[in-house]
This record gives sequence, C-alpha cells and structure tokens, in this order.
Amino acid sequence: MGAGSADQMSEPTRTQGEILFERYLTTQHLPFEFEKEHAGKSKRPDYTIEWNGNTVVLDVKDFDPPERLPTSFGAFDPYPRIREKVEQGRDKFKEYKECCCALVLYNLGDPFVMLHSPDIMLGSMYGDSGFTFPVNTSIGVGDASKMKQAFLGRGKMIRSNWSQAQNTTISAIITLSTFKPHYQLLVEMIRADRTRGIEECETELQRTVPSFDLAWEVQRVTIWHNAVARIPFPDGLFCGPYDIHFGVLKTEDGMVGQGVTYRGKELPESVEVLRPMETFAQPEPLTRGETRPPRRFP
Repeated sequence: MGAGSADQMSEPTRTQGEILFERYLTTQHLPFEFEKEHAGKSKRPDYTIEWNGNTVVLDVKDFDPPERLPTSFGAFDPYPRIREKVEQGRDKFKEYKECCCALVLYNLGDPFVMLHSPDIMLGSMYGDSGFTFPVNTSIGVGDASKMKQAFLGRGKMIRSNWSQAQNTTISAIITLSTFKPHYQLLVEMIRADRTRGIEECETELQRTVPSFDLAWEVQRVTIWHNAVARIPFPDGLFCGPYDIHFGVLKTEDGMVGQGVTYRGKELPESVEVLRPMETFAQPEPLTRGETRPPRRFP
C-alpha cells in the first residue's frame, strides 16, 4: 500500500491503536507504508518507515478492556499480558533480523496492563521485578541490610541467568498513549491552589493560553530500548515534544542500566516517569527537551 495519509486513517480495517499511531506518525512528518509487502517474506508488519537510510518495521498490538472486572481485591501478575504481546511481536519479526524492529503497545482500557511503569515494562523484558539478599543457610537468617532490587526471571529479552540474550530482534517496545495538554494545565492549576474553583481556573486559562481547549488531545510515545538488541533503536527517531526515551546507559565503573535519555520539551514536569529499578544506573535528571546519547555496552 502507499504512504500514509489522512484518508487511510479513516479506513475501518485499522485497530484503534493503529489509527492513533498513524496520527502520531503524521504529526512527526514521517511517511509510512501500511502492511507493506517485503520481498521474500511471508509476514507483513503493520508499518514500514525509512529513517536515515535504514528500514524500520513496527507492529501495533492493542490491549482490549476485560469483558468482566473482578469483584474483589487481590494480587495479580502484571507481566503475562505484556509478555504475550512480546511473543506475538517476536513471531512477526522472525524474518526481519536485518531490520530495526519495534513493537508498539496501546492499552484500550485494561486496568491490569501498566505500560508506563519502568519496573513493569523493564521487568517484562528482562525478568520479574523483585529483591535479593544473602541468606545464611546454616541458621536460616537473611541479611536485609544487603537487600537490592533485581530481575528474577521469566523475561522475554534475556534469560534469567543473564548469560544469554533471548530476543535480540526487537529493538524496542513502544508505549503509545494520548495526552491532553490543556486539561493537564487545568489540573495543575487546581492542585497548586485548592482554594480556587474549577470555573475560576478555567476562565484564567482561557484568557492566558492561546486556543485553550480542554478536549485537545495529542499522541505520544515512550520508547523502552532493548539493551540486548542486535540493531539498536535510533536515538533520534520519535523525539516529539511529549515523548520519552528510556535508553541504555553505562556508568564509568561499567555498570549497565536504563534511564530517561530523552524527554520532550512540552511534557509537563508533573508527568513523571516512575523511578526504575535501583540495580539500573541512575543518570542525572534531564531538563525538558534535553537528550543524552545512550552508551552501548560491549
């Protein structure tokens, strides 16, 4: 099929996630092809784009709302739903090992899918988020003072003993979501001064913010780079004003981790990226719109 256009976005064959992703690509002025046929390959990822002379293929997966919600409280496993989509993406990209491949995830309303949590997203990739500490087996007592967070297994990108990469073809997982900038301004104003009413705050914003519209909505992405990818996801791709890159970092002492390497200049400070696992290196915080090139480990 041809390059993306506004007419294509209205086609009923698209899923909601695909429609929103096409809108995002359009705002980033990125031409794309939908379900392009690639010579010698039987499967067609949803989107193909060209970036700096290289082919990037992307597949979009939606999480549908559950048919029924539980009626009682209880614990749940946050990883299987995400890992199921990763496995589907892995199957779709098997024939594309020479390309940069990315899996785009969009949540239509499943409350058990947490696509913005670093612990959950990185845990889905590298192993369940947990804790380790040494135990004296002769007396059965653990040393809690040496407790540290760790990835404990079941990860989709690397095996539990960290000795062998399991999925090097997927360069990144991408969280697709929507954001209402002017609505967020209203929320922040109300939170800053609880004595002011909603109507008063809205009136002030209508006076001070050009084209103020509470319903204005933008598409944004969070890029979760795969630290063991054969082809790294491009640092300069998908760097919109509301986007975030969770890239790969390496400290001077050789410790490898992931942290925020790009934060869009229009994304309010109130929209936080939750702190990742402490076993990952923590870089100095970024100012809005700043980028920090990830340093790949050997």
